[in-house]
Amino acid sequence: MAKKWLGITVVAVMMAVLVLSGCSSKNNDGSNSSAAPSGSASAPASSDNAGNSGEKVTITLLNAQDNGIRDKFLPNVIKKKFEDANPNIKLEIISVPYEQFDSKMNTLVAGGTPPDVWSHWGMSGFVDYKTRDMTLDLTPYMSQFSNSNISQATLDIYKVDGKQFGIPLNIYSSMIFYNKGIFDKAGVTVKNYQPGDPEWTWPKLVELAKSVTKDYGKPSAVYGFTQSMGEHFLTYGWDWGVDPFKDAYASGFVDKANLTDPKLVESTKFFQDMIFKDKVMPTNAVHTAIGKAGDPILTGKVAMDLNGSWEMGGFKDTKTKFGVLPVPTGPAGTSTPFIYADPLMISSKSKHPEAAWKLIQFMTSPEMQLEMTKQTGYPPADSVAYQEWFKQYSELTDVQYLQQVNTAAIEKGKESPNHLVAGYGDITSFMINEQQGIFNKNDDVASALAKMNPKFQQLLDQIKQKAGK
Repeated sequence: MAKKWLGITVVAVMMAVLVLSGCSSKNNDGSNSSAAPSGSASAPASSDNAGNSGEKVTITLLNAQDNGIRDKFLPNVIKKKFEDANPNIKLEIISVPYEQFDSKMNTLVAGGTPPDVWSHWGMSGFVDYKTRDMTLDLTPYMSQFSNSNISQATLDIYKVDGKQFGIPLNIYSSMIFYNKGIFDKAGVTVKNYQPGDPEWTWPKLVELAKSVTKDYGKPSAVYGFTQSMGEHFLTYGWDWGVDPFKDAYASGFVDKANLTDPKLVESTKFFQDMIFKDKVMPTNAVHTAIGKAGDPILTGKVAMDLNGSWEMGGFKDTKTKFGVLPVPTGPAGTSTPFIYADPLMISSKSKHPEAAWKLIQFMTSPEMQLEMTKQTGYPPADSVAYQEWFKQYSELTDVQYLQQVNTAAIEKGKESPNHLVAGYGDITSFMINEQQGIFNKNDDVASALAKMNPKFQQLLDQIKQKAGK
């Protein structure tokens, strides 16, 4: 029987976060939350007595670098305050570039030293880790989980067969962000389209991107648009009426390669045309190159970017004025943003699970959730801290419109497939390599996808075999 990987729909959970953000911080017994972050509460008895005995232990947290935002917060705030509160536990933070996260994880696991705590900050995600039996069952610890601002519905996202395997840390939506200074300099006014407006279409976005694109292909170029939601074309087709991963959302595995679906060909061709015909989007190679100098929208190399709401951390950090737009309506008549619920997980092979649990308790406490959103600009899973998330942007954007777009993104969004599909890291690496001719050389899309299809099927079969399916 196929597992239902997510306890309830992530959309329903995220709407609950918005609704509950007006509630006060209460514990399950009705008392106010404690003044100090959790992290020193007792845990289930085991051979690991970190924090309860005099023995000092070291635990590791694997982090994917994010232009210095989380990279600074983890050592400067989390590590310092957690170690102060737990003098018998040393926290070691391992930070690697995003594209190296999966390979570093695999190296650590193969070497018998997996990170004690991590989130799905790389190409792979929860279902991949769970399928590989990498995640510890947290159910025995849940009686001590004390932040009632993270609702049961939110916690249930990471329940499988009634067991808890992760605690949500952040909840992100996605939308189009734009550098307001670029549009102001070009004398272009951007309309605040209502989410789902049938006039706000992908061709309309191309027109808007053309109005601010200049010096295309030159070192001085400013590109009108980039697509940062997903590294490959399999994530481009939702609003063309195709989702190559839809059959995997129950089982965790993609059974059949169908890259020749006409709707997938059409959506891939549209984004290819944005590069070679419309000349508003850089090639994949150029996009990678300009990204090495920093976030392209913050450095002024890109005017608009379809991205997750973690993008707002960069605007906060640099005090850059920005605007937002909903995802355009596609040919299928839908507008479907990505949404992400990022959990903290503990390795099933951790030598110090109680110490790791203390870290998760600490990072998801009401106090640390609030401090995280204030310092990083990232939206928290805590419903009370969530209401503070918007307030810090009042001088940088139209907050009322931002809230409107964000709420609609949550209502209409779909959880990112990398969280839901086993072997997604391998799928992504395959697609990035195989799509180079399409997005760097203008190869014929239909022919390229037809050639890729049997190789993709072979990969899918290998992923299932590796998992014993």
